[in-house]
Amino acid sequence: MRHLLISLLCITVLVSALSLNSPVHQTQAQTDPFGAQWFSDGIMYQVFVRSFYDSNGDGIGDLQGVLQKLDYIQSLGANIIWLSPIHPSPSYHGYDVIDYYEVNPDFGTKDDLLALIQAVHERGMYIIMDYIANHTSNQNPLFTERLGKPDAPNSDFYKWTNDAHTTYQGFAGIGSMPQVNYASLYARDYMTDVATYWLDPNGDGDPSDGFDGLRCDVAVGPPLDFWAEVRTAMQQINPDSLLLAEAWVRSALDLQDYVQGNAFNAAFDFPTLHAIIADHDTNADGVVAGASPADLLETAMLASVTLYPKGAHLVKFLNNHDTNRIMSEVEGDFDRARAAAVLLMTAPGTPMIYYGEEIGMFGSKGHGNPYWDEYRREPMDWYESETGDGMTTWFAPTDRYNIPFDLISVEEENDDPASLINLYRSLTEIRNNTPSLRTDTFAKVDLSPEGDELYAAVLGEIASGNYTIVLINFSSNSVTASFTGPLPLPMLMSRVSVTLSEHFSLEGTEFTIEPAGFAILQMGG
Repeated sequence: MRHLLISLLCITVLVSALSLNSPVHQTQAQTDPFGAQWFSDGIMYQVFVRSFYDSNGDGIGDLQGVLQKLDYIQSLGANIIWLSPIHPSPSYHGYDVIDYYEVNPDFGTKDDLLALIQAVHERGMYIIMDYIANHTSNQNPLFTERLGKPDAPNSDFYKWTNDAHTTYQGFAGIGSMPQVNYASLYARDYMTDVATYWLDPNGDGDPSDGFDGLRCDVAVGPPLDFWAEVRTAMQQINPDSLLLAEAWVRSALDLQDYVQGNAFNAAFDFPTLHAIIADHDTNADGVVAGASPADLLETAMLASVTLYPKGAHLVKFLNNHDTNRIMSEVEGDFDRARAAAVLLMTAPGTPMIYYGEEIGMFGSKGHGNPYWDEYRREPMDWYESETGDGMTTWFAPTDRYNIPFDLISVEEENDDPASLINLYRSLTEIRNNTPSLRTDTFAKVDLSPEGDELYAAVLGEIASGNYTIVLINFSSNSVTASFTGPLPLPMLMSRVSVTLSEHFSLEGTEFTIEPAGFAILQMGG
């Protein structure tokens, strides 16, 4: 059944790829509705503020803490920061906002936020705000002033389910997160104003003091025409701003609506994520764990470069705050975690690193109240002993995943050339210095014998003679194969540069790659 699904998707990809050569697509590409080239050229780092770095010793990460760790983030090769929600909220995670125009006092003040934005921009970096438009907190005055008051001004702000406005729709059925009604013109205007406010919080017409873009939580909730209104308003303030959709869909076809350029100009590539890790709440069931064939992954990558308009920005990622961490997905297999990092940093699109991923932090969904996703958002492990300046302590149950003296911390790995963190640094340097890895081109490599054990990809413009070949063995078997066909030409093998490899050997056009082995080969020069 799996191979049948792959075949059907390949047919879809082929048909869509042919349509990309049509005059209609060429016209769309020429007008470039996507912009924000800085995003395609960059590497994003997700910061869950509460867990990252504590500047004042209260055990909670804060905005000054992020500012103090900008050197660290840059040392990873990242130049884009995505901040988790920074508004006042009754929850630890912040995805139920009480006041969209203020900063959570746990994290500091608005001045702290503006100082962080300024420091980011002074370094030539970019920063993105988490924007929650699908729902609010039930403690937000927008809600409390309308609950049970159908005659209140603009009482249609929420999705009420009775005439008395005492019952309502909550996000995922959660009563503390009432859903916004986008049939309300007032709701549309209000939420659009929130978006544009944070692009120019000083209101002086200079977007350099504001966020460079918005990461849109539950983008599948509000209608697309609302997002188009937001994008239009954002472009009036900053034409190069980014509207990034968290459209959590499993099908590449379902993601198409969110990357057409009229609303969002970027989206997280959830279909490819699920090819990589399978179920985001279950470990060891995806390609990276060796539980599925690599051709699933190749098919997903092909879809990500052929189903969407040229110029659309897709974010590739291995994990985030809502998924099990990649080290847990591979059940602590250090070599597989390294191979997954190679996949991330060589995939077409913009790569995203989830804080702590670079040091191999573990994390899986909890098993019941009171804790669920906290285990996937544990404090950043800065020190061997988990004590020291900046270490957050807000979540430290005895059954947490990351503990003192577990060989996983920035302190323990920073000076070790063979550490995971230094592999990430090597990979980001390669990506930042290799144009072929920052294009939206992808093709499968012809090998003999054929098989579904290897991920074998070529990135870049083949006709130019300068491109990159990536080989990763996610299976549990050693594989020996030869390059065949027009790519790469055997006569050009003398020009190959083995940029980075582990558990890999090459002789002529034949290579051997061990389980969890990988190679980045650069052609040209």
